Amino acid sequence: MMKKILILALLMLVVAGLSAQQSSLVEDALERSVEEKVASMQKLIGFDDAQAKELKEMELHFLKEVNKAENCFLCKKQKRIEKLKKKRDVELQKILERDQYIKYDAIENDRIKKRPLWAN
Repeated sequence: MMKKILILALLMLVVAGLSAQQSSLVEDALERSVEEKVASMQKLIGFDDAQAKELKEMELHFLKEVNKAENCFLCKKQKRIEKLKKKRDVELQKILERDQYIKYDAIENDRIKKRPLWAN
C-alpha cells in the first residue's frame, strides 16, 4: 500500500512539473507574440518607445488573463473575455493618442492593410 501511495505522489509531482513547464512555454510564446506585434505596430503607426513599452506590458497582461479565462473550468469564459477586451480597449485609449488608437484598432481588426501610415 505504501508503494502505491509513493508512486501516486511521484506521478502527481511529475504532472505538476510538466504543467508548470507547459505554462512557461505558453508564456514565452505570448511574450514573443506581443514583442512582434508591438514592434510591427510601432513601425506602421509610429508611436514612441515609452508607448511601446506600455503596450507590451498591457498586451501581455491581457493575453495572460485571456489564457487563464480560457482554461478556467467553472468560469463564464465568454463573459470574462468580453470584460477583458473592454478593459484592454480602455487602456489602449489611455496609452495611445486618438489617431494612433484608431490606426491600431483598424490594423488589428483587418480594416486596413498593414502598410506604414502617416497622418496628413
